[in-house]
Amino acid sequence: MDVQRAMEEAAGLAMPHHTHPNPRVGAVVLDSGGRVVGRGAHEGPGLAHAEVVALTDAADAALGATLVVTLEPCDHHGRTPPCTEAILAAGIGKVVVGVLDPDQRVSGRGVGRLRREGVDVVVGTAPDVAEGVDPGYFVHRRTGRPRVTLKLAMTLDGQAAAADGSSQWITSPEARADAHRLRASSDALLVGAGTVLADDPRLTVRFEGYAGPQPRPVVVLGATPVPAAAKVFASDPIVYAPAPQDLPVEATILVGSDGVDLGGVLDDLGKREVVDLMVEGGPRIAGSLLRAGLVDRLVLYLGAALAGGKGRPGVEGLFNRMGDELRLEIESITRIGPDVRIDASFEEVR
Repeated sequence: MDVQRAMEEAAGLAMPHHTHPNPRVGAVVLDSGGRVVGRGAHEGPGLAHAEVVALTDAADAALGATLVVTLEPCDHHGRTPPCTEAILAAGIGKVVVGVLDPDQRVSGRGVGRLRREGVDVVVGTAPDVAEGVDPGYFVHRRTGRPRVTLKLAMTLDGQAAAADGSSQWITSPEARADAHRLRASSDALLVGAGTVLADDPRLTVRFEGYAGPQPRPVVVLGATPVPAAAKVFASDPIVYAPAPQDLPVEATILVGSDGVDLGGVLDDLGKREVVDLMVEGGPRIAGSLLRAGLVDRLVLYLGAALAGGKGRPGVEGLFNRMGDELRLEIESITRIGPDVRIDASFEEVR
């Protein structure tokens, strides 16, 4: 197996695991003939890192072998010992690193330690593959904020709800199940007060066979009170408000020019080690985040239906003239049941 294929296999090993606030990492050990003799992935905070799992799997075959790992090995003590020590103890002859770790505690230190000890280290092999394993981690470590995914569901003519506020169901069961899988990949789910009032959501992952962690609910309140009996308050939410309110949980007060300071919300969530944030709020909070340039990624579900009239759009705001629109890079278009899912990014066009 060549290094490129080994890096892709390492990435595939890492992808299924929810490891935040740690990064997803995969590793493969190759012998001198290019045969895979060890595989490993980091499966969660406090558990062995991918390099250690792969080296343990390789056992004595690791001596003089090549370690292919998606992310730079750590050289500091956290919940587990440094991976560099395990690599050196195993007698690995060469390490191929997908990309340097953006975490300042790690960046360059792991590679530097290995090189000082005489290990041949190659950096930057398939960086797109390596960063694609956990893009939220890179956004979080580089900006201090979570990567923000805005999820919208609407009809083909852009309506997210009927004029009376009803929206169940614009999309098919297949699309809704896919949205729950998207929830499962997130650390937190954010909604506004309007969604709490209209839908009283639980904000949990619900699909057959799911046994992973539940994302933390995040609620952004406005001036309109929400009922203390709302289901979301039973799930230990993080709550933000522009002023003190009588709630069953404590709210963080963040005052912005038009309600809650949404940039401040992202800063605070980043400090709480939320790496991937999914926004499922209504049109108002979607519009506010988009206008403020705070959305990294859009996932849009288009139901196979026409509203045929004026209801409630997916994004609130005034489109006065050409030039006001927000341009995206469409990354994929997928058929899900009778509906369509569009994945798009703002990162490349800002």
